[in-house]
Amino acid sequence: MIPEEDQGPRWLRGYGDIEADISRMDEFAANLRNDLIKNYIPHLQLISDDVSVELPPVDVQFQELLAFLVNHRESLVNTSDLVHFYQNETNRFAIAAKKISENYATSDAFSAAQVKDVEAALNLKGFRDPDGPTTTPTGTT
Repeated sequence: MIPEEDQGPRWLRGYGDIEADISRMDEFAANLRNDLIKNYIPHLQLISDDVSVELPPVDVQFQELLAFLVNHRESLVNTSDLVHFYQNETNRFAIAAKKISENYATSDAFSAAQVKDVEAALNLKGFRDPDGPTTTPTGTT
C-alpha cells in the first residue's frame, strides 16, 4: 500500500501510473538539455530582436491605435517572459531528471522514488547548473 503522502491528488488517482525507466533518466536529462542548448537557445536572440523593435510615435488623438499598441506591447512582454521561463524551467526539469537518475541509479528494480523526492527535485530553489543556459528575459521593462 502506497502511503497517502506519496499518492497523487484524489481527482487524478484513477488515471493510472506513470512509469519511468530510471536507468535511462540520465540519458533523457542529457538529451533534453542538449536539445534546449542546440535547438532553442540559438533562436532567443531572434525573438529578442523582434520584440525590441521601436515603433514610431502615435498621435494621441488616434485612441484605437494607441490602445492597440498598449496591448501589443503587453503581449510582447508576456511572450518574451514565457520564452525565457520556458528555457529556465526546461533546464530545471533536465536537472531534476538527472538528480533523480543519480539518486536511484543503484536501487533495485522494485524500488520507486517517493512523490516527495520527485517534487523536491522539481522544486530546486536557487540551484544553478554551472553548465546550463544563463539568458535573461528580453523585452521586459
